[in-house]
Amino acid sequence: MAIFFLACLLLTGGGLDDSFITYRYAKHLAGGHGIAWNVGEQPPVEGYTSFLWVVLNAIPIALGGSPLLASKLLSIAAAGAIIVLTLSGAHPIQERHWCAVLATLVALCTPLAYYTQTGMETVFFTALAFASTGLALREFAGNPRPLWLMASSTLFGLAAITRPEGVMLFGLIAASGLSLRRSAEDGRLSRRTLLFFVAPFFAIWLTYFMWRLQHYGWLFPNTYYAKHSGNRLLNLPLGVYYLVLAWAPYLAVPVSLGALAWVATPTREEDLSARRSLQLALHLGGACLVYVLYIVWVGGDDRSAFPSVRLVLPVLPLLWMATVMLVAGASRHWTKLSPRACAVGVVALISLAWAEDGLQLLKDSVPAGGDSRQGLLKTKLAQFTDEPHGPLPAWILEHTQPTDVIAVPWAGRVPYATGRPTLDMLGLNDTHIAHLPSLQRGIDVKMDPEYVLARRPKLIFVNVNHCYVQKECSFADAGGWKIGDRQLIELLRQSPDYEWVKDAPTDISVFRRRESLAQ
Repeated sequence: MAIFFLACLLLTGGGLDDSFITYRYAKHLAGGHGIAWNVGEQPPVEGYTSFLWVVLNAIPIALGGSPLLASKLLSIAAAGAIIVLTLSGAHPIQERHWCAVLATLVALCTPLAYYTQTGMETVFFTALAFASTGLALREFAGNPRPLWLMASSTLFGLAAITRPEGVMLFGLIAASGLSLRRSAEDGRLSRRTLLFFVAPFFAIWLTYFMWRLQHYGWLFPNTYYAKHSGNRLLNLPLGVYYLVLAWAPYLAVPVSLGALAWVATPTREEDLSARRSLQLALHLGGACLVYVLYIVWVGGDDRSAFPSVRLVLPVLPLLWMATVMLVAGASRHWTKLSPRACAVGVVALISLAWAEDGLQLLKDSVPAGGDSRQGLLKTKLAQFTDEPHGPLPAWILEHTQPTDVIAVPWAGRVPYATGRPTLDMLGLNDTHIAHLPSLQRGIDVKMDPEYVLARRPKLIFVNVNHCYVQKECSFADAGGWKIGDRQLIELLRQSPDYEWVKDAPTDISVFRRRESLAQ
């Protein structure tokens, strides 16, 4: 546990930009304006993916605190809860040394420690997914107890309003448990027992779903339409590439170990509990596989914005659980290897596979130079409590009025810090752009330059270096690759309404609506 907390401190920083999208919604909620992107905007837009994370972060904001610091503390507590749950037997694994294996893998997982410091809901969702799944499978493995089934179902409900994938996970685990019990010799789940398992989940999730459907009018969050819909499978190769990058460090070893252990296990286990454990492990592994395939289907993730394996992270502890269950079952038949030696081998093989990626995360987070240990600790403690926004928000506040609209390609830190009405040009927080077809392959590529100009924002930020605007470099050399960015710059060059701004404290291109037209 101490090693994990130290890793969290070393990996701390100013948070990821997308976390401030959630904080903007939470800030408006805390201010009495509802869960809104722009105050008073109609119709409202659901530009967040974590309802519960918005609500939780509204609390520290209402109390005058920092949501980023609160998110870090809550995420660390969630990760600590996973470690405690692995050791306390809140899952089907009951042997202490195998519980220790699971706890060690969680504690050594560098991406888990990294994402406690990003401000994102990733680790909180991972904890809910692990706790709900572990409890459900433990109960399905024996004689289900109504109280624990209800606790598991409630946690699944909270997971479902934290991330949309929580609904899929509940369905997968419920199907696994039901199929397991049907194949057992001592009966099936009664309707009463099944009701205990499904009622709390649907009470939470259906209430939330009906509210958001009535409030926003769409089946899925706006972020889904902005990132993944309308791409005509253009992004499927990106999903495959994302899987390839995640496979070697995080998936290949546990999957291979589990498969080898399954093959090495006798086909007919005489012990009923051993048969159930084998079935549970296979079903859990299958559920993890379906989850990963869903990530591939939607096109993976933008690793430049979200380092390492953010989308895969929630199922990694579950995949390790399945692997440990399979190896533990097979090791009972290995007379030449002690269970403890197998346990050490599992930890070593899985953790060594991700060592390179973990070290890269640490290298990117620890400042270069010869700082002493005391100096590094002081720097990291300052970063842990700091909420940096840079000079750009202050410049925007100086050059705009409270009612001026700004158009941005990143919807997080700048809109949150300025509080200005904001047009999100990538559509995460704009219904019109989100429902357009994709112009090209990629994540966050939907744009409508003519629509942006029609909204007449005071400032427009284009995520292309200003050397391209000055015709000093090519579009590609300026970091440009999106069709929409090129189209927008060409329209702004030709527009008499806008002028390029030279003094903005940023390397990207900034355009300002001319004063004579603004009056």
